[in-house]
Amino acid sequence: MSKIVRRIGSSHSRVYDSAGTITAGDAVQFDENGEVVVAATGAEVLGIASADATSSDTVHVEIATPSSEYVFPIETGTMAAAEVGEEADINSADGLTLTESNNDVLITGWDGVSTDECYGVFKNLVYGA
Repeated sequence: MSKIVRRIGSSHSRVYDSAGTITAGDAVQFDENGEVVVAATGAEVLGIASADATSSDTVHVEIATPSSEYVFPIETGTMAAAEVGEEADINSADGLTLTESNNDVLITGWDGVSTDECYGVFKNLVYGA
């Protein structure tokens, strides 16, 4: 798996102006102009892009809610049972690093087998999205 995928939780989408290159499955945030860009660690997450977009496009975003749980690819580190309940950081637009610097995601579980993905929830959501 190479992108973030909703596992459980309600799903609704909105359309926003894009301010950069975004790929379906990327976590996204608002920039200072209210346009959507790829999310960085430490940012408030708006949701997950549903389709590819460029800076001249609009982008469909599945809005992240407190009840939304996702399957996250792990790009740095190895998933194990000891990681459940720990926090992780956004490493790239579509994956995590199992470090605890900005604590972007709370790891809520895993399938017990795959060492390169986990289940989790975003901790810092855009308020009122």
